[in-house]
Amino acid sequence: MNINTYKKMNKICLLEPYYGTFPNYFHLWIKSASLNPNIDFYIISDSFFPYELPPNIFLINMSLGEIKERLENAIGVSIKLPQPYKLCDYKPAYGLIFDDIVSKYDYWGWCDPDIIFGDLSLIFNKETLNEFDVIGGAGSMTIFKNTDFLKRCFLYTNPSIPSFSFDEIRCTSQNMIFDEWGAVNIRKVLKIKETSQYDWLFKKIVDIIPPDKRYRHSNMYIRFCENPIAVEYQDGHIFAHIIQKNGIEKSKEYAYCHLQKRKMCILTQDTDHFLIFNELFLPASIICGKDINNNALYTQQFYTPEQHETIKTNKINKTVSIILKLISKPKRPLFIRLMRKIGIYHKYLITK
Repeated sequence: MNINTYKKMNKICLLEPYYGTFPNYFHLWIKSASLNPNIDFYIISDSFFPYELPPNIFLINMSLGEIKERLENAIGVSIKLPQPYKLCDYKPAYGLIFDDIVSKYDYWGWCDPDIIFGDLSLIFNKETLNEFDVIGGAGSMTIFKNTDFLKRCFLYTNPSIPSFSFDEIRCTSQNMIFDEWGAVNIRKVLKIKETSQYDWLFKKIVDIIPPDKRYRHSNMYIRFCENPIAVEYQDGHIFAHIIQKNGIEKSKEYAYCHLQKRKMCILTQDTDHFLIFNELFLPASIICGKDINNNALYTQQFYTPEQHETIKTNKINKTVSIILKLISKPKRPLFIRLMRKIGIYHKYLITK
């Protein structure tokens, strides 16, 4: 079906270009997205897609090469897009790339495939839409007010900005974290009204820190919480449970859960109510209907005293491991980012 034949249903659209095998829990992505009927979701892909879609989710058949061609035509210069992961750098350009889709909406943005959506009105609501032009600022999900200026602001260049410019990132095949660093810094310089990632967004979403790959079952941690967590999904709502020595404490409701870089195993068939713990989707009955604050069973099942005693050691080992990786691979984007922070620049050749 031609893109232009899609009828505008809502004022916000989220774009998800994806190439490769979809996560084994993508049916939960679809189910949780469907319970946000005021937002339209567009999956752009040419991969095998065996799923049925609800009325607010659309599938657009498009190759990675066509995305590259669309962006080059929109900005008038060549770009490098050798593999799908490089799309992360081009997320701020989605408003131009998919202009035929977003032109029908008041707000456009992106989202990732490794998300379980809760109630997105916790972050996208009348108050926030009136106050901010950009909401989110994270690679997992961000929306923009649909204006020509905000569609093109990522092209702005200023030598005083320490992060990579779009001209630099388009000329390298490496992922340079432009969506979460370079483009964010540009919007700060341009004084665009945007929510803060750390002071605003990360307090409203469950953005799980990537797992420690040395361990088969790596505990889930989020910012501003020293203890590991388990996540409960129930009928379109996300809750975090803080795992402590003496039991589990139910936390507040969050807008969505971002399961970044976790390979998940599904041990439940219930798509309406389930638990997310480490790399597992579990039956919600494990914690429901009991006193979750004082039941020692949960502490033993989810979080043993031995694990508690090794957390500090694991954190130190992880820090050392990261430093060694950066030293051994000096061209890594994160290392280059650190160098720029202290005033040392690695320039990429700008091509037309």
